[in-house]
Parts: sequence; structure tokens; C-alpha cells
Amino acid sequence: MFDDLTIRFLHGGCSLLVGSVSPDGRPHAGRAWGLTVVDNERAHVRLLVDVNDTTTVANLQPGAAVAVCTADVETLRSLQVKGRVLAVEQADEADLAKQEQYTSAFTGDINRTDGDPMEKLRRWADCSVIACLIALDDVFDQTPGPSAGARVQATPS
Repeated sequence: MFDDLTIRFLHGGCSLLVGSVSPDGRPHAGRAWGLTVVDNERAHVRLLVDVNDTTTVANLQPGAAVAVCTADVETLRSLQVKGRVLAVEQADEADLAKQEQYTSAFTGDINRTDGDPMEKLRRWADCSVIACLIALDDVFDQTPGPSAGARVQATPS
């Protein structure tokens, strides 16, 4: 589904905002702390969500719709991916390593771009996570400019 450049972008330190909907239709936005493409051919990703964001956690149950908006802090390159939750699991060691790598990259980008102190950014980003396996259906380019909103075609394998 994704080319190597896009996978590097998604695996890096781009911001990760999670859009979900409650069973009664109420939308909610939360933050994620890492994303990994775990099966590129089947378009499955593993998303790390703050366990203390109880609304997002409650909304992200198997079968639920989810949208993840990504944006590079420094360049504003942005993608939105949409899909359905397959499973929600306790974070494993690989997830915790991913969270650390992601948090370091993301907060480093904010520090370089905005000048916020690293100590403050690390405190803000400190959280426990759960892992959410998602099957993606759609990808959209959301980078500001004339192509914003355009569907991204899957890359042939």
C-alpha cells in the first residue's frame, strides 16, 4: 500500500491525531504516540494510544471507524488514513520501544521548530499506551495546498 518514503514518514515523528466516534455518534479527537505499518500488503497499522484518554480508548473497539491525521512538524506534509479497528491489546516491549522512538523524534521536531524546552515536552508526552491494530481503507493527502484532500493511490507491490 505505502511506498518506502511514506512508511519512513509514518514511522518517524509526525504528529498523530486520532479521530473516533462514540456509539451514539459523538466525535472525539485524541493523540497517538506511535504508528507502525505492520503489514503493508494488507494495509494494517499498529497505533499507540494514551490509556488515560478514556474516550478514545472506549471508542476504539473492534469494528469501530477511525481516522488518523498525520503531519510532519517541520514541513507540514500531511496524510490522513481511515479504517476500522481490528483489535485493542496491551502494549508489548516492541510497542514501548516504538513509543520511545516516536516521542524522541516528535518532541525533537517541536523543540527545533518552536523552541519549547525538551523537559517540558517530555513531561507532556509521558503516558502509558495501549496498542490498536487497524485495517486501513483509505489514504488522503492533507498537505496544505491545491492537492489537499486528494485520495492517495495504493502503491503497487
